Amino acid sequence: MIKKASESQFMIFRILDKLFGIKLTEAVEIISPSRIREIPLSYFYVKGIMDYRGYYLPIMSLRRRFSLDDPIDGEKFILVVNADERFGFTIDEVMGIAAVSDDKIEPSPPKVMGISSKFVTGLIKHDERQAVILDVNLLFTTQSRIQLAL
Repeated sequence: MIKKASESQFMIFRILDKLFGIKLTEAVEIISPSRIREIPLSYFYVKGIMDYRGYYLPIMSLRRRFSLDDPIDGEKFILVVNADERFGFTIDEVMGIAAVSDDKIEPSPPKVMGISSKFVTGLIKHDERQAVILDVNLLFTTQSRIQLAL
């Protein structure tokens, strides 16, 4: 009997012309940005906090985190994720859901698109384009979480 490879689902999104993905189980919802309050002296990639259903949600810019171009009005949505703790990051557009058999997930090279492999769990194909699968637990460092808690 042939064992069928297991399958994983990913939410694929776009930032500029690059595709990224996270495990679908980590995505909570996609919302329009409301008023984001800046946090003085925070890390350059932390845009601030916003009111999210009665509590403050830290918002991070993946453009800044990965040193991509950061136009003022480029990001249209916030993807809320539930990693070790809930936070959001700005994205340009949701591209869809990709179901990929685990044996089709390619390992990450040391750097992909200029992004360190410590943030990347693998690479997949989505509509004939490469998508970088992110490890959301590593996007927000311990230091930045401590700083937001102060």
